[in-house]
Amino acid sequence: MRKILALLFLTFGVADAQVGLINQYQFNYLALNPALAGENSPFTLKGLMGKQFNGSVNFNSVNQLLVLDGQLYKKSGIAFQGYRNNSGNIINTGLGMSYAKGYEIGDLKLKIGANAGFFIQPNLLSTQISQKVMPHGGLGVFGFYKNAFLGLSNTMLFASKRIYEPKPFLANLGYIFENESLLSFNLNSLYYYDFNSKKNNIDFNLKMWVNKRFSMGASYRVNNIYSYYQKSTSVLPFLEYKATKSLNFGLSYNSNAVNASSNPSNNLQLGGIFQFMIKYNNDENGGDSWLFDKF
Repeated sequence: MRKILALLFLTFGVADAQVGLINQYQFNYLALNPALAGENSPFTLKGLMGKQFNGSVNFNSVNQLLVLDGQLYKKSGIAFQGYRNNSGNIINTGLGMSYAKGYEIGDLKLKIGANAGFFIQPNLLSTQISQKVMPHGGLGVFGFYKNAFLGLSNTMLFASKRIYEPKPFLANLGYIFENESLLSFNLNSLYYYDFNSKKNNIDFNLKMWVNKRFSMGASYRVNNIYSYYQKSTSVLPFLEYKATKSLNFGLSYNSNAVNASSNPSNNLQLGGIFQFMIKYNNDENGGDSWLFDKF
């Protein structure tokens, strides 16, 4: 009986392995598509921290993410993502690497990327605490034609059988409007399709920049794939501020917590998550990036 309960807890823990990564993509589209490696600046350091209000002065620490992104040569880029997620009853950690290469075909700007990484998780079925390493990898392509773009990817195309969570195919279609003197915006939709469950999700995202200094946006998300969430639909608002030419700060709030009935000990039953972001770019113009400050 003890092993059966441990197996159930482990399943929930694995299911939450990427909650702090993919489902908080509003400040990190690299989590969706490895083809976006190198699209920040020649050197970018980004940190994200998820906090959850629990009724006291001290917030629950839910997830952390550190991104190191850089440009190489001839429109290629490499990025690393390290993350820790405590949204289940056990702590998941992971490390991933992405590489992308860009090509220009007339007005079409095309990037092709690949990612590889692993999750590390305690093995609860063992009499002693041990670590499980679960590798995964994927592919992505991103096309940018004038003001329109389309990204296709699956970051979990090749994955360990121990990873029980959905491994969806992603399609990101959008339009970017730019006005250097005042207003610019990015309007896009993100479609998920999970081949195992035959279910799909769709998100609608809008981000507006005012004078390239302050941005506000919202993500409307329809969830059918991830069964452990409380709500089938939710709205996630977010803000970003460019404090200096190289330093950005961001704040978002995700109200869609994990359903307490699916896992009573889960941290997320207390409420939604505040996501804090800080980003450093060493080049205020983005180097040779095609998409600098557009997401």
